[in-house]
Amino acid sequence: MTDDSVIELLSQWPGRFRFGRLAVALRAPEQLDEDALVNAVLRGIAEDDDEQSVFDSLVREGRLEDAEYLLENGPLLGRGGLSRWLHALTARRQELREELQSRCAALEKRADDADLVLPELDLAALEQLCATSWPETLRLLEAVESALEGGLAAGREALRSRLAEREAQGVNDPAWAESSRALVDAGLLRAAARQIDDGTRSSGPERVPALPAWNPELSPRQVLDWHLDPVQRQRQARYAGWAPADDSARGLVEAYASLDDGGFIAAHRFTTALTAFLGSDATDQVSPDEVTGGYLTAVSRAFVDPELMRFIPLGNLEVFVGEPETREPEAMGTLPQYLAVGPGLKASAERGPYAVLVLRDVLRLATLRTGRPTALMRLLGRQWPLAAFAGDTPNALDELLGPDEATRWTTLRWILDLSGLGDIVAADALAFATGWDPALLHLFLQALAERQDRSGGGVRWLTQWRQDRQFVAAVEDAVVRPLGRAPVPRLAFWAALAAAPAGEEVTADELLGAAQLVADLVPDADALTTAMAALARLRLTEEASTECVRFRRCGVLSVLGDRAEQRLETILRDWAAHPASPAPEDGHAVRLWAARRHGLSPDYEEYVTALEGSAPAPDLDTRLARLAQQTTGKLWDERRVDGTTDLVSVLRETTGLWQQAFPDVRMATSGPGAAVARISPRATQVLLYELLANAGEALAGSETGRVSVHLEPHGNEWIVDVRDSGHGITYPQGREDLLFRAGHSTKGEGRGDGLHRARAIAEAADGALLLVSRSDGHPILKGAHFRLILPKG
Repeated sequence: MTDDSVIELLSQWPGRFRFGRLAVALRAPEQLDEDALVNAVLRGIAEDDDEQSVFDSLVREGRLEDAEYLLENGPLLGRGGLSRWLHALTARRQELREELQSRCAALEKRADDADLVLPELDLAALEQLCATSWPETLRLLEAVESALEGGLAAGREALRSRLAEREAQGVNDPAWAESSRALVDAGLLRAAARQIDDGTRSSGPERVPALPAWNPELSPRQVLDWHLDPVQRQRQARYAGWAPADDSARGLVEAYASLDDGGFIAAHRFTTALTAFLGSDATDQVSPDEVTGGYLTAVSRAFVDPELMRFIPLGNLEVFVGEPETREPEAMGTLPQYLAVGPGLKASAERGPYAVLVLRDVLRLATLRTGRPTALMRLLGRQWPLAAFAGDTPNALDELLGPDEATRWTTLRWILDLSGLGDIVAADALAFATGWDPALLHLFLQALAERQDRSGGGVRWLTQWRQDRQFVAAVEDAVVRPLGRAPVPRLAFWAALAAAPAGEEVTADELLGAAQLVADLVPDADALTTAMAALARLRLTEEASTECVRFRRCGVLSVLGDRAEQRLETILRDWAAHPASPAPEDGHAVRLWAARRHGLSPDYEEYVTALEGSAPAPDLDTRLARLAQQTTGKLWDERRVDGTTDLVSVLRETTGLWQQAFPDVRMATSGPGAAVARISPRATQVLLYELLANAGEALAGSETGRVSVHLEPHGNEWIVDVRDSGHGITYPQGREDLLFRAGHSTKGEGRGDGLHRARAIAEAADGALLLVSRSDGHPILKGAHFRLILPKG
């Protein structure tokens, strides 16, 4: 230990802040010795430290309590720029808090997948520690991670032994064995144990073995010659690891070699060999057609795994076989993504409509005994556009992901795996960052694809996205865009984030209080509570009403929460300057609500895209009129009704829009946390629109109007009851059937198709739409009572 008098002297020395680390070290004199003091001084001299550079270094290291001490007690306060330093501390604290939450969520997920019990993680205590010292927090996290890795290692060893025992008992199923090993290697021990013990097949890409890595010292052409020459195969043992797995693999390699000859026969031979290699029985259907530069043909019924058919619904793959002199395929017009093969073709550096299968990858494929269709898709998916797996729009991605979290989780892993953008760890990070909001998830996936081959891009960028200012601005826009440009809904959003972190409930009083802390003049309570209920439109909202709101806990809202007070101040300042002016886009929500009745029409997506953009009102009116014509003309395909949907999620979003379209009417919803039905999201949207629009219109102008939507299970069906406090149906007693006939309405000319169409949609989904009572069926909600019945998904 160092002499107390020396420490006392140094502690009072004004120049100690010239050596910032010395000043910080002196805060804990009981831990100091002479070497530590000397090192602190010498390091400061060697690195030419000053107070500001030490402060910046401490913030980067996450030693935030030390940085605050330096700021409060050193000479930095006298140099100005206090707000910048405080902002740096706040931003770093928020960034580390989000990283902590993400890592804890990933640890819990990994432990659950491995059927292991983690040492108890007290997230609240860790967050408190993280706010002062990231190194100390990291030490605790790494101890938990080390314990998890130890459990994984022991679990892997035990499962490999069980797998060996099963094989020794005579179980001879290569696909089962290789899939089990792949699951063990991926750390999915719970799924691996089920598969090993009782044969239960797992889902997700991790069950499919990876392609063998290529040795860059090997020449693909020399390995091909070894395949083709029996003499070399006996002499060149160094290539033995690239021996074909079976006759179909050998046939594929030999067929690839024949492409040097060109012509119809070579194209037919290769496609037939590929079809057989992939396990399809459609080899007799191969029929190449001559096109510019080669032949166009297809591999049929090769991708029949249900998880792959999400992305290739018909199980077929178009194939372009190039002539030896062809360097790239000619444009194929509207042909979807396809495989291109030929001795002169080279893979493009950019993603595009075709993916080139080169010799090296043919040789890698030929070593596989199982998982061949998936392995081929992995090779092609890294060259195809992201839209081939994630859809062109957030809505397309939403439908692809499916209605429940388990399905979304599996599908996201497939998207990342097949597109080459990441693995289960990246899926964890994306799920936590985006909270499963399809607009955010689509944005993050696009960013990953764009940055994949850049320095610091790909999965590495995913851990640092919050530092990408341009991307964070795009994220913020994606979150608040559904609220339109009217200030009050956005004000409610930022006030809720300022009042409490995402995941915690915010009451109307707390939201109003957060706004009043920022400015003296705020919208009245009724306007704010109505806007608060409208926050249900956001996919990141778990609960919203005129009484409270709660957002889903996720990384994006954690980042946006850091800027909530600043955004709130800006919006309130702009609103206070023109409090009586009409909102710049009050009609946005009403237009979006009105469009929902056309959700099954062909141009619906185009209209919504234009509405979310900057299309002028006359153009929107023209587009909406075209949508109405399509709806009236029944230009919707019954196949668009097929699918699965979480009714709760669609109802929540619909309620938010409805509340803005009918701000004077109150709606109450009740039911389970999730309700998966066998109907598409678009069809569900149309059904709810027709039922809720009728209720809203019946109560328009009433300050006491109320609507109730109750959802409950009944056997293999979901029951959705919609009641209102209006005057009920005015058709004569016994003629309620008129309500569902086309062209019949009590609301005037040009109406009367909505409920007729809604019943047709419900019946197309094997459901029903009924009128339970015309009026007086409830002591308070005395208006009409409709019942929607849908099959469980």
